[in-house]
Amino acid sequence: MPRVYRKPSDFPAAIPVFPLGGALLFPRASLPLNIFEPRYLAMVDAALASHRLIGLIQPASMFGPNAPLDDERPPLSQVGCAGRITALQETDDGRYLIVLTGIMRFEAGEDLAAGAPYRLVRANWNAFAHDLVHDVALDDSARARLMGALERYLR
Repeated sequence: MPRVYRKPSDFPAAIPVFPLGGALLFPRASLPLNIFEPRYLAMVDAALASHRLIGLIQPASMFGPNAPLDDERPPLSQVGCAGRITALQETDDGRYLIVLTGIMRFEAGEDLAAGAPYRLVRANWNAFAHDLVHDVALDDSARARLMGALERYLR
């Protein structure tokens, strides 16, 4: 049965993160992912054994002019989105095909020692409590800002 999140305190204080450049997750949106790296397979296993949450976040270094392409622990963007694993398929070659359903954005705090190959960050959920309100509508000014940001991104 899916977990119901009503307030920021319903979320864990720390969340495993998947720094994935070029992929965005928004609250109430779904994102299919093909998981094949051993560290992220371990992250999915750990999430399935607990709260089923993974934070999808952009590596901050991907936007700089000297962005390394193979940085193992890139600096992270300030904001990510927590997704709940809502579908899982195991493949014959050891990959996971998962679907993350966005729940709520978070501010990424410091990296924590996870004792695992994946990254774990302290998450601040308070600034995005309104993500849990399902009947939020964009007003005209918010819609214009969003369209401007998308236009700049797509250029």
